[in-house]
Amino acid sequence: MKAMQLSDNTASRRIDEMSEDVEIQLVEKLKKNKKISVQMDESTLRDRRLY
Repeated sequence: MKAMQLSDNTASRRIDEMSEDVEIQLVEKLKKNKKISVQMDESTLRDRRLY
């Protein structure tokens, strides 16, 4: 498969769409399950701050 050149806006928009989809999926799974375990890595946060 050939690599396609994407504009910065297109790449950014796709990343935002994917992250929104992941968030929606996570919320749905959290609502269904009573027992959960969450691990976060601060290096994946956009502003690198922990809350």
